[in-house]
Amino acid sequence: MLRLLLILIIVWAMIKLSNTTKKKGFEKLQIRRELGTHRIFEGQFFKIKTIVENNKFLPISFLVLNEVIPDGIEFSKEVMNYKDGSHLCHISRYSIGRHERRKRTYELVAEKRGAYILKDIQVTVGDIFGLSAESAEIENYLEILVYPRVKDLASYKFDTTSFQGNNTVKRWILKDTLYIKGIREYGVEDSMKNIDWKSSLKMDKLMVKDYDTTSDKKIIIILSVQCGEPSWSNIAEEPIESGVRVAVALANKAIKEGFATGFWTNARINSMNENLIGEIAPSLNSFKKIMEMAARIDTAVISELDEYLRIKSNKFNGNDTYIIIAPFLSEKSKSILYSLQKKGFKLKVIDVSENGDIPYISGIEKITYKGETVHEQN
Repeated sequence: MLRLLLILIIVWAMIKLSNTTKKKGFEKLQIRRELGTHRIFEGQFFKIKTIVENNKFLPISFLVLNEVIPDGIEFSKEVMNYKDGSHLCHISRYSIGRHERRKRTYELVAEKRGAYILKDIQVTVGDIFGLSAESAEIENYLEILVYPRVKDLASYKFDTTSFQGNNTVKRWILKDTLYIKGIREYGVEDSMKNIDWKSSLKMDKLMVKDYDTTSDKKIIIILSVQCGEPSWSNIAEEPIESGVRVAVALANKAIKEGFATGFWTNARINSMNENLIGEIAPSLNSFKKIMEMAARIDTAVISELDEYLRIKSNKFNGNDTYIIIAPFLSEKSKSILYSLQKKGFKLKVIDVSENGDIPYISGIEKITYKGETVHEQN
């Protein structure tokens, strides 16, 4: 009888100790993560450091952290992970003594541009005997911004040769507002309409009018992510990504050629700060802001392009050039663009649709994106 009583006391003590270590495990437990860098480019690696502090006298014999990794980010090598539905998770296990701090670092690679938010950590604490466990969520928000790769505009193919060579944007944007400063020999990048036939006949070779600008110009790049009607049920990721890449390359080239460049988009902007809007004012120093905006662009729209243009039209300036990069134009959008052109605003369209089938709008030049060249220039 005494032996049975002793056994019952030992069992009761074990259960009591088990419950105590499990319930007390979350007390004075601090868990946080640190990023090695918050801003990287597509294809680059980055590290996350996890810091676990047990600031109490009681040790924790069994602790598991479960972190969901957003789509578009992968592990750089084999680590403790598993799939939770469609999401990749990082699992780490600890045994921590009293008043002990532990640090671990793992490496990830950003495969796609985007604004990624690492959210809560699921924490599981087990009892000293490994018989049972309790779980809780710990808030720990981190944001990693992945920029699109910046490539030379010549790395992309278009149905025109006007984007080849130096000063491509200057020739393209300013050709309607230039004065003739002389005559020079024809080059492959020149338009046939600029040939001076009289001089060509005299010199027995093709000569073109050499233009120069009459005033400073600004460029506003308008990137639409609307891929069809209705916009919410027509989302095509690849044309949107093509639009982002072309917009970044064009902005980079334009700023290098001395154009104050702005950026507008009807895309939703991903951020922990809900106050961000998709608009950057023209500036020669705007490229850093444009890159951040390009990283944050979502595939969802805040308003369809026709409504967006209608709202923004009161901000249009007659001395600026507006370049619409779009995978789709509705009849309403085409009507508004035609109306803006008739009012004297300078508009151009870059077609990044999958089939290059955006129709021409009378009075507005359209260039069709044809993909990347075989030999890319970084």
